Amino acid sequence: MMKIETAISILNKEREFLGMTFLGLLVDIQKEQSTFPDMVYSQKVIQAYNRFMVDGQNLFAPVAQKQQSRISA
Repeated sequence: MMKIETAISILNKEREFLGMTFLGLLVDIQKEQSTFPDMVYSQKVIQAYNRFMVDGQNLFAPVAQKQQSRISA
């Protein structure tokens, strides 16, 4: 199983190659997967995207919780 650090590294290299922002890359992969699955991005990039989308939520959850606490206070 791919580690989240490896997934981020793969996605970052793809982003740099394409001249996109990280978020822009994620949006484009999602769009292309729904339109042309496995045709635009390599299998390695798709695996990295899937790992990031699963484990990435856990990375940002503490930030989201902290912001929600500030809003509620």
